Amino acid sequence: MNLMVYCWSWFGTLLIPLMCLILRSQAGVVDDFSQVDRCKDFLYMGTPPRGYLSTSLKKICQRYVDNPRFVTLYDPKKHIPIYSAYTFKKSDGEKRVDIPWMFEPQLATEKGSSNMEPFPQASLMHKNFEDTQAVLEDYADVVQYERGQINPDEHQADPLDKAATYTLTNVVPLIREFNFGPWSTQVEVTRKRLNNYCHGKAYVITVVQRYILEINNICAKYSSETTELYFWYDLYLY
Repeated sequence: MNLMVYCWSWFGTLLIPLMCLILRSQAGVVDDFSQVDRCKDFLYMGTPPRGYLSTSLKKICQRYVDNPRFVTLYDPKKHIPIYSAYTFKKSDGEKRVDIPWMFEPQLATEKGSSNMEPFPQASLMHKNFEDTQAVLEDYADVVQYERGQINPDEHQADPLDKAATYTLTNVVPLIREFNFGPWSTQVEVTRKRLNNYCHGKAYVITVVQRYILEINNICAKYSSETTELYFWYDLYLY
């Protein structure tokens, strides 16, 4: 996965594109992030990444307990997010372990709730969702990979913001050794750096690597009158 961080403060812009070595309201599912109240607040200057041309991709304003928490571009055919964008909150890095995994009702039906909801306990009910998104059975009895959050709960401080990261629309299958090794390390390194050096709001976009070829200039060099930092890390999802 590729992680890009934009840290905006009164002192200037701190741009930290991470791991780009390979390449350069009320609604839940929306037409345009930049036109939806508050959802655009999770994107630097309200602008989402460009270059995704498929009309089948779904834009989700991830809502939990009636408030937007972050945004995700989701592929309902492959049942995997392409990216999640969020604002980093100064955090102690603790994970929540008492939150049930959730799904996005509006991916299943336009009349569904705009809030993410816990999966029903009856597994047969999951058949109502499995055509449009990942379900719990996709990760059951699997030893090779883990559920990897691309908006990690360690990057959030508020308990409700942390809870909102436990939706399968924010999850990719990560090889176990990768999830608990390089990816976990990079999440922690980024958290510490932003805690220590970001004096304003940090905008983070985590991109799933299998889609990186579809992005136009997402890893282009940026210019800043103040500070510009680059961290390169070559990571593989599969």
